[in-house]
Amino acid sequence: MSFGGEIALGRHAMSATQSVKLAAFVAVVAVIPWNAAAAPLPHFEFGVASEIADDRALARYYAQRGFRPIWTGAADGDRQRLDTFLRSLESAPSHGLPFGEVQIDELRSLLSSVNNPADLASAEVRTTRLYLEYASALTAGAIDPKSVHQLISRNKQKPALEYLLDGILSGDPEGFLMRLAPATTSYIGLRKKLRELEAIAAAGGWGSQVEANEVGSDASGPQVVQLRNRLIRMGYLKNSASAEFGDALYFAIKRFQTDHGLDPDGEADSATIREVNIEPDERRRQVIAALERSRWMNFPMGDQFILVNLPDYRASVIRDGKEVYGTRVVVGKSRLNLQTPEFSDEMTHVIVNPTWWVPRSISTTEVLPKLKEDPFAEPQLVIFDPEDGTPVDRLLIDFSKFDRNSFPFEMRQSPGPDNALGQVKFMFPNQFNVYMHDTPWKALFQQEARSFSHGCIRVHHANDFALFLLGMQYEDPAHLYESLVTAGAETRVNLENPLPVHITYQTAWVAPGGKINYRRDMYGRDALIYEQLVNAGLDTGFPSN
Repeated sequence: MSFGGEIALGRHAMSATQSVKLAAFVAVVAVIPWNAAAAPLPHFEFGVASEIADDRALARYYAQRGFRPIWTGAADGDRQRLDTFLRSLESAPSHGLPFGEVQIDELRSLLSSVNNPADLASAEVRTTRLYLEYASALTAGAIDPKSVHQLISRNKQKPALEYLLDGILSGDPEGFLMRLAPATTSYIGLRKKLRELEAIAAAGGWGSQVEANEVGSDASGPQVVQLRNRLIRMGYLKNSASAEFGDALYFAIKRFQTDHGLDPDGEADSATIREVNIEPDERRRQVIAALERSRWMNFPMGDQFILVNLPDYRASVIRDGKEVYGTRVVVGKSRLNLQTPEFSDEMTHVIVNPTWWVPRSISTTEVLPKLKEDPFAEPQLVIFDPEDGTPVDRLLIDFSKFDRNSFPFEMRQSPGPDNALGQVKFMFPNQFNVYMHDTPWKALFQQEARSFSHGCIRVHHANDFALFLLGMQYEDPAHLYESLVTAGAETRVNLENPLPVHITYQTAWVAPGGKINYRRDMYGRDALIYEQLVNAGLDTGFPSN
């Protein structure tokens, strides 16, 4: 390949750095099906080729279009394309993305300082790379989910380079950019709420916090006024100057409690006051984390799927965008090794009358200490030899000789009404060995915060859930299910059409009708997302009015 006199860029001889780039460029172009590869490249095109020589995919794309500009050409379409991208980049903060004025100023500075084809090529490539980074973040999130927390197992659904560049080169670049972000009503509503929260924070917030642990229904005076004023500013109550508790305040509290996952009893207890006193900046952080999580989930989730939102302690079946079944759930405790992970998988079967194979983390840390004190403790558990599954007589074991690392036996609980998994479990095989199941301990479902399990998801009305799932493939699911339960034997029932399962962690979302819902960051994962976004360049300030 010969570049002849075109190797000189402007008036300057090729530098050592450019020589390295040229060598890399030659290696890339050698395998690119570009018809003009044997001809000398003009100054600008050579500059582009040199700049992207270390990026095989980008080099291939530009080579196929003859290294012509996408943004910096003289054609009207190029100027319009660049203007559209800059305007979209300007809106990045409204998505909670770490892009905006800094990048725009950088590009404008690059473009305004162009003195030769090499400068223009650098500005072209920098624009393309920034566009690809921004468009990918807008589509699938700005940070890698797996980098946030060890129990977030999601692959970033990064769009293909060709898709993003073909889209911006289409006849409707503005429409293409608008379609990249999630189109759900919740995402759109979260963006609106983010703008509102930033405006509220810039204007001073929701006023004085309630200076009381709780405010009784018979209370009056300054604490009632503080509570009333904050609820007025949050939109839960009409303007009023009353210092008495009253019915209007009672119903406003109920509405507030419903939107914040609290028992809607109308009583301003300590949990309610704690949520009322949260400031707009903290809510803003929740919304930004929720927007990022929504981008992580910006992929086809299925026409029908199971959605478990951990902070909401709720599982739903979603069909054509609407909930067709819902139930309360209990999820993992806050301790790291007991938390419920986030991932997506596929429910393939249901097990009626399940055996509980006790996880070693439970048998050695919780059961073994009890057996050391009393070998007849936990009599419902069968101790067995893992080599052949043979039960072992407890009286023949000296439990005092073993610790959590040396204990050689395993434990199981046979099917039955007191089994820890109840009458049914719902299987979606995954790396965490997490599943959904029934439980004999129903009282926990009455708690507001339901993080009590060792990581698996306990379902409140598990029998109803089983009937719903079996009803998709059997005419009389109740008769089938009852007969299986009555038989007492462990039985696997395969789902003819496996259901996607998405275990998520949304502490903020917009419900149908436009109401914002908030839940507590029970595992602290939202804080980690926000911290990473800030480290990536997210502006932590608020726009002025």
